[in-house]
Amino acid sequence: MDDMPEDVLRVAVLAGEHERGSFRNVLEGEGLEVVLDGALELPLPATWNGADVLLVAMEGEQVDRTKVQGVLQQSPVPVLLNHGGIGASEIWSRRLIDKLHTLARRALPHAWVDAVQDNRPELRVVRDSGTLPDNSSPWLVVLGGSIGGPRALAQFLEALPEQLPVVLLVAQHISESYQDLLAEQLDRCGSWPVALVGDEQTLEAGQVWMVPAESAVELDDQARVIRSGHAWDSIYQPDIDALLEQVAGAWAGRCGVILFSGLGEDGSRGCTTISGVGGFVWTQSAESCTISNLPDAAGRSCRVEFSGTPAQLARQLALRCQPAQPGIN
Repeated sequence: MDDMPEDVLRVAVLAGEHERGSFRNVLEGEGLEVVLDGALELPLPATWNGADVLLVAMEGEQVDRTKVQGVLQQSPVPVLLNHGGIGASEIWSRRLIDKLHTLARRALPHAWVDAVQDNRPELRVVRDSGTLPDNSSPWLVVLGGSIGGPRALAQFLEALPEQLPVVLLVAQHISESYQDLLAEQLDRCGSWPVALVGDEQTLEAGQVWMVPAESAVELDDQARVIRSGHAWDSIYQPDIDALLEQVAGAWAGRCGVILFSGLGEDGSRGCTTISGVGGFVWTQSAESCTISNLPDAAGRSCRVEFSGTPAQLARQLALRCQPAQPGIN
């Protein structure tokens, strides 16, 4: 272990006893170093042996979700939640390694890893103050995704500059029980605070709100998003098409949608509506997607103004929505 290169990715693994050896074989076979492995138990280990990222194997319904929440709260390094166990293909292995490398870019300095409780950065809290900054009208942009979406969203938020007159609504197909966990992980990816929509929120620039999976939402002319109390009328949870229809009606031309990696065609109909009111439609480039069905469907339904990697989309959004400078037309 002492002979490993300094720049090798060091991984801690929390998994069932029967999975640890398999994960170690996959990780070490791809040139990573497993510096710690153990059971998914709290409290977490006091010493992390210089780990850059934590891989947690979630064994279906047997995993205690409260325990997973505790892991996210206590971990001093980024966390990757693995669903479905070990994949059999080389493509699966490479995707796992790529995800770990992506998350590790947010890792804390190794000098901090032993002080788990004291030095872990606190999660940001989004406050609903009820007023728009400088009495200006921000842009409302929907970020839609499915399979591969969380990774793309993390890369997008990591590259997104601060101080933009934009409010973001995340419509990610994901189980309700894991939405708050995803919100916490995305909250750590950049300077934009991320939180799950409550019963009623005022939409303000500089915020990222995750749309609930279990409840449809309504947008009104007071820049508010409100939980309706009834389920989405769709097989998709949340329903990107239905959300885009609401956004187009409430925000007209000062809105847009970016569709990231995903399976299916949810959002393609709503993209047409957004484009029809003067909003913009962008997509993640096919080559950077895990699955490109979702953005491809948008391209078949309407004109896509821009397509790129998550980082390129973030930079383009900054250019599109920058506030006008005094004296410049």
